[in-house]
Order: sequence, then structure tokens, then C-alpha cells
Amino acid sequence: MKISLLFLTWIALSTSLGVGFAYSQYGLVPWTAAVSLGVSLVALLIAVLVSPGQLLNRLEKVQASGIILAILFLTFAIRAFSQVIFVEDGAVKVLSPNNLGDICLHLTHINFLASNPHYWPENPIYAFDKLRYPIGIDIFNAELKLIGISPNLGIILVAFLGSLLTLRALFLFGGPFAVAAFLFNGGLVGFIMFESWPWHLEDYQADVAWKSIPLALFVTQRGLLYAIPAGLVLITHWRRTLDSQTDRPHLPFWGEWILYSTMPLFHLHTFIFLSFLLLWWFLFGNPNWRGHLIRLVAFSFIPATFFVYGVTGFGKTNALAWEPGWTSVVEAREHWRHFWWFSHLPHGAQAPMVWLLNFGLVLPLAIILLLYLCFPRGIDVWRTRFRMRQILLPAIAMFILCAFIRFAPWDWDNTKLFFWAYMLMMVAIWEMFLSRWHPLIRLPFLFVFFFSGFISLLGGLAPNHEHGYAIGEEEEWIQVDDALKAFPPEAVFAIYPTYNHPALVTGHRVVLGFPGHLWSHGLEYRSEEQLLNKVMLADPGWEPLSRKLDIDYLFWGPFEQEHYPSTAHSWDNYPVVAEGPWGKVFDLRALKKAATPTAAN
Repeated sequence: MKISLLFLTWIALSTSLGVGFAYSQYGLVPWTAAVSLGVSLVALLIAVLVSPGQLLNRLEKVQASGIILAILFLTFAIRAFSQVIFVEDGAVKVLSPNNLGDICLHLTHINFLASNPHYWPENPIYAFDKLRYPIGIDIFNAELKLIGISPNLGIILVAFLGSLLTLRALFLFGGPFAVAAFLFNGGLVGFIMFESWPWHLEDYQADVAWKSIPLALFVTQRGLLYAIPAGLVLITHWRRTLDSQTDRPHLPFWGEWILYSTMPLFHLHTFIFLSFLLLWWFLFGNPNWRGHLIRLVAFSFIPATFFVYGVTGFGKTNALAWEPGWTSVVEAREHWRHFWWFSHLPHGAQAPMVWLLNFGLVLPLAIILLLYLCFPRGIDVWRTRFRMRQILLPAIAMFILCAFIRFAPWDWDNTKLFFWAYMLMMVAIWEMFLSRWHPLIRLPFLFVFFFSGFISLLGGLAPNHEHGYAIGEEEEWIQVDDALKAFPPEAVFAIYPTYNHPALVTGHRVVLGFPGHLWSHGLEYRSEEQLLNKVMLADPGWEPLSRKLDIDYLFWGPFEQEHYPSTAHSWDNYPVVAEGPWGKVFDLRALKKAATPTAAN
């Protein structure tokens, strides 16, 4: 556990130091990034070495299943992350269609944060608000860029490091079964493969709510590269501490504090779940646990509150809403009704069937296990079941909450909480049921548990006929980056709002970014979108609107030519401050200085 602790706390502490420097007069520049990365690594290495316990723990038992699953996990990681972003024949590509928008958003954040903006930074994809997003892993990548590691390479290296840390954390958390639960989550959806012949591989879970965790979450949500291993290490530590397993490796308090208190900066949903666990154990756990929980929360309160405020602004209350059924009703109407056997089900049975199709045997077995744990027999059995109830009950409670309450503007984002509830339920089912059953009984259950996820993961990783999905041209991005490098980070560009615009991915603020990102982040952008369209079309009165939108520069390139073909080009009389094969940049700052709308005419 010490090696995992070293790298996880290094990411957390170096990122936090980078934030501190960014607030200071020095800013986040190459030398402060190097200090943040170097000093934190040296300090943590010393702290880890002087902490009790061995640096490397001897493997207690090597299982064939563990070796096989480790190989499968590493195969997935190499396949998914070696080409998470790559260049082929001059085109910048991503391997997964799930990553088309997400990788561009993270490139935007990394390049923008590396340009030394004032902190808390403005939002590069929405010129009217701060960057209310868990940007921890992107700050870490920005620091790597500042010391000479390109964003593309940095994204791949961090992904590989996060994968190794996640694999180790999964084994600590629940052994080979936890690795399988992570890789091959799914319900009964994959069995649709047998409806037709010949069988073919595809991601059968792509169109349902409970998608493949590796493909839909781990590859796309970069904050999870830190949050999943850190969260698993914390939960494993808490289980051992609260169970008084003194013979197993534990975290020192400083490590526990760093991982928990900085979690909001990297992944808010994980912080919510971890805090929910601590609250549950404080209220319903062993009273002897409360002293440790109070100490951890007390020490974490100030840094965690600061980071929660940074990534949320304590706003966006519209993100929390009552939405019973999660996505089951919509999914039943838009996806499953096309199957004859589903359309013949009674209307009242369709939504429950959607849950069964998504999660398979997990929910029935979790309910059976819950009933089983409520009837203890004997003092030793009672203690075992009490400890297991402290894992299963909060997981089921969070699952129920997510089934009725939406925690983000996009209801699918509840998956980030469902994930944690699912992992705890799975390890409880394994420890109390499956691990105790005869292999001949266990194997059919394992097949039903993991077949859909296994097939969907293989299908999602299989190369398509175009070998990836293009998101831009490398030469164009390099030219735009060179042309705009001297522009200050606070400058706002008017562009056509899309996820892969070269001005955006090279780290420059724009009036509006991709509408899908704006909506999923809870940003009300419709009125600004209408005004931006009028500016880009040069409608009468566009100049005062430009000032209202706080536009400094107007970018006119291929995207703009394609989507605003009928524009009057009324800004041609304004200075051109950058120009190349990629287009032109017009300087509209004079409009902002005008005292009245007519002063610029």
C-alpha cells in the first residue's frame, strides 16, 4: 500500500501546491511547477519511508485468477490509453467515440491552466463564470506540460499511472473479484448477442444507462484516474481500521488526510460518496469509531471546503433535483421498446425490467444479502454480519438515493455515484455469498455477472474501420498555437462553439464552447448563444453585442466559414492581429473601450 500511497499523495500534494503558487505573485509557471512536483515527491518519499511497515508487501497468495485478471486489466489499459489520443497521417485521433468531446475538453483545460491564468481561473468554455469543474488532474497535467512534457504524452502517462494504481487498489479492495467487477460490469444486455447469427462483437451497453465502467467512465472521466484508486485505498484502509485488523497494512493519518481532503479538487462525486460513508458510520457504526472520524473530518474541513467552493462556487442548485426512476423510463421508451419481447411486457413491469437488464443479478442478490444480514445468529456471526452491514447498507442507501434524486444537470452523471455503490455491493456479495459457494454453483453466477460486460468491453476496444475518430489536424493546431501563444490567458475569443475548435483546444478562452459540455456542467448559455450567433453573422447591432459578450478577438477559420456562410464580414475593417492558412483573428478590443454603441461606428 505504501507505493500506492506515495504516488497518489504525490499527485494530490503537487496539484495543491500548484494551486497555491497560482494564487501567489509567482503564478503557475515552469519553475513553480517543477518545485511543486519535485518538493512534494521528495517530502512524501521521506514520509513514506519513515512510516511504519514495509515499503513493498509480500504477496500473501498468488492466484491464477488474479494473474489472468491482472493481464486482462493491463491489456485493456494498454489498448485504451496508448491511443487515448494519437496522430495518424496528420490527423489527431481518439480511439473511443466516447472520448471525442471529453479529450478535447481536457486538452482545453490543460493548455489553459498552463498559460498561468489568475486563480480561481475563469472558465475557458464559458466567458461569464469561473471554472467550476474538478480540475485537479488537469492541473497536474498542466504542471507536467510546464516542465516539458507535452499534453498528449502527459495524458497518456497519467492514464498509465492511474491504471496501475487502480489495478493495485482493486486487488487491495476485493481481490481478483473486484478487478472483474470493475472490468466487466453489466447486466443482461450483452445476451442480446445471441438473438442473431452470426454473432458479432460490439459494445452492447453503449445505448443503455449502466454502461461499461472502463469505456464510459475510466477512459473519458480523467479525474477518475486519481479518484478511483484513491477512493478504493481509503475505503480499504477504513475497513481495516474500523475492523481492527492490525495485522494488515494501514494508511498513516497524514496520507488518509491528504487523499480525503483533496478529493473534491479531482472528483466531486467520489468525495460525496466517501463523505456519505463517513456520515453513515458516524451515525450507525461502532461508537468507538467516532473519535477517528471526527478527527479526520475536523482536519479536512478547511481544505475540503476550499476545494468544494473552487469547483462548485457553492452554486448550481439546479443540479440537484427529484427524478424518480433515473433513466429507466426514457430508456424503456427510446431503446427497449424496439424489442418485441420487451414491448409485450405489462407497462408497469417495463421500468423494473430496465433495472434488471442494466444491473442483472446484482440487485436481486444485494436484496437477498440485506435480508440475510438482518438475522444474525451467534456472537461471532453477529460481528461478521455487523461489519458487512457497514459496507452493504450505505451502498444500498446511496443506490436508492441515486435512483430517485439527480445529483447533476445530466441524469447519467449519477453513474459516478452508482459506481461506488455497485463496487461495495459486489464485494459484499462476494465475501458473504459467492466465495463460500461450491465452484460448480459459483461459476454460473459469475458467467451471468460478467458476460455482458466482457463482451461489451471487447466490442468497445475492437478497432473500427477508420482506426479511430479524428478530432482535428495536427498541423493546424500547431499553427494556431504558435500564432496565439502571445495572447494573454484572460483574452476572450468569439468562435463557432464546438468541442474541437483549434483556438479552444490550444487553451484559449472563448465566449462559448461546446453546448453539450455547457449543458452538462449546469451552465445557462442559451441567451449568450443567441447573441453570439448575431455577432458571428454580423447582424445589425452586432458591435454593442460584442461588447456585451466581452469579446476581445474574433476568430475566423474553417468552422466559422462553414457555419456562418452568409455573414456580412462587417469586422473586416478591424485590425488583423494573427493570420495563417487556418484563418484570421480580428482585434475587437476597440469596441469594449467605446463609451457608447455609436462610438465604435
